[in-house]
Amino acid sequence: MKKIGILGGGWLGLALALEAQKKGHQAKVTSTSEERAKQLIDKGLNAQFLKLTESTVMGALDFFKDIDTLFITIPPGLRKNPQRNYVALVEQIIEKVEAYKIQRVLFTSSTSVYGFQKGIMTETSELLGDSPSAQQIIKVEQKLLNNKNFQSCIVRLGGLIGPDRHPIFTLSGKKKLPNPLSPINFIHQKDAVAILLNLFENWNENKIYNAVTPYHPSREAYYSQMAEIAQLPPPSFEKKGTTRGFVSSEKVCSELHYIFKVKNLLILN
Repeated sequence: MKKIGILGGGWLGLALALEAQKKGHQAKVTSTSEERAKQLIDKGLNAQFLKLTESTVMGALDFFKDIDTLFITIPPGLRKNPQRNYVALVEQIIEKVEAYKIQRVLFTSSTSVYGFQKGIMTETSELLGDSPSAQQIIKVEQKLLNNKNFQSCIVRLGGLIGPDRHPIFTLSGKKKLPNPLSPINFIHQKDAVAILLNLFENWNENKIYNAVTPYHPSREAYYSQMAEIAQLPPPSFEKKGTTRGFVSSEKVCSELHYIFKVKNLLILN
């Protein structure tokens, strides 16, 4: 039985840990607060306190022991901390991966690495993301894939939606949102978790996969419908704008024979 370590017991990491355990895998997960770690333990999880900074790793370092595959589900978090050096933080993780001889690393990346480009974006498309977050994620991907001491798998997730998480709640009522005709590139938590575990169970080293639901209505059409479902004032959009392309998940569907669980994203949970 392969043993999983999940760095980051947040919204995605918690769902991943619970589903992994349900499927019979041995999984342990981290939290940046001892109180939160206790809450995860109360949910029946093997949880430990572990806090990462750009220069050190504090807490239960034995978390890294006896792990076959390490999931890194820690986002850059630059909105809350614009000065954060996400690359240096991941370098701390890489040091522990090497020291504890962990053989496989699965990194939850983001489709933001593609930036705002037209056409269909696949795993071989240019990485034109120019935001500080996207730039750091691109560097992290390269560091992981180029390291010869372990195997890596990169999963570029679309915008995550699911239980208690949907952008309509922050966009409701806003005026003159840009790019009304650009398609959405989202994925539901259920599919994100299922794809991550599928890749873990059918490991193929040093691969990159997009994970985006093949459902791409325009932003204006989608958020208008979602506002109606949520019974909230709809946002309004500018009349014109650049139309971005959509991100293709054809590779994950064809190589893993994956069938998306949530095909229509007109849901709140």
